[in-house]
Amino acid sequence: MNEPPTNPKFGFQKCPFALREEIIRNMEFMDAFHFSTLSKRSKRMVHDAKLPTHSISFYFSWLGDMISVETIKDGKRFAISLSDTSKRDPEITDGVKLASLINEPSDDYRKKLSAHLLSIFPFKETVVFIDREIEPLTEFFLWDVRKTFNFVTVGWGSPFFISSEDLIFMLETIKSNRCNLGIKIDGANFKCRKALKFEQLSAFHSVQWLDTDDFLKRNPKMKHLHLEDLYGEQINDLLKQWINGQVTDLESLIALKRYDYSADVILDGIVTLDPTITHEQAKQIYSRQEVNGQLMNIQRKIDGQLATVLLDQKECSVVMWNEKRLAELGN
Repeated sequence: MNEPPTNPKFGFQKCPFALREEIIRNMEFMDAFHFSTLSKRSKRMVHDAKLPTHSISFYFSWLGDMISVETIKDGKRFAISLSDTSKRDPEITDGVKLASLINEPSDDYRKKLSAHLLSIFPFKETVVFIDREIEPLTEFFLWDVRKTFNFVTVGWGSPFFISSEDLIFMLETIKSNRCNLGIKIDGANFKCRKALKFEQLSAFHSVQWLDTDDFLKRNPKMKHLHLEDLYGEQINDLLKQWINGQVTDLESLIALKRYDYSADVILDGIVTLDPTITHEQAKQIYSRQEVNGQLMNIQRKIDGQLATVLLDQKECSVVMWNEKRLAELGN
């Protein structure tokens, strides 16, 4: 009597290396994650296959904590809960259940899950968004997993109060190309004078915690600077720092006024020239539908580099010109 045929097992690990990698790279993100938890060997296989993943974002807000992953292949997003609040959404995968599949010791499922994801997937961008109170910020679990990111935001919709100790820790310990700080400091007399490790800094709501004296000298690698709640004299000083200082990497400066300071205060002691661009060109350069303010050039003394200033009732926006930008302008 013949035995009934059986379904042959698919010997995945016996496949050639290149074929295994191709199979994993074509998996859905969650399928690859589950496969990586089967054994140490499967975890290494997923790591070596380098599944195309665009970004991983860690969100911590009053609406709930979660991880969001975006893949490259089809642009899909996968959301994973890190709090009871975010678990209520049926579209969000339970982070506790995913972490339970990872056979590694940890006293915090969030740390175990985050470390696993960051270790096996080659994310092009790693983002952190904090918009709720976290105490103490110096002992936040994510810093034990990673301290280098592409983009960090602390505070957004409304002023986020943190201690000066937490801010100093962030500035000294966390590295990021871009940083948004929508914060206020508990301590009216505190002034941060440290050199910053960011290429781009945006400080919202209040920037009076930041010592703007000699700022460009302390931060020559800063490319884009956006500061809010500045006195007119502070804006004037920042412009003079660029005019009178050494060569820096600064490409743009946006300074929002604390009060309605007149142009006389902001431009005091500054020689201005005719602008490189017209008001019509300025709409594109400054990303505005209408340009109603004054346009003028300023010039750096050490090398003659020009920058165009747009000054209106609310802010002072400056674009520094280089050969590439001028070529794109077509002037």
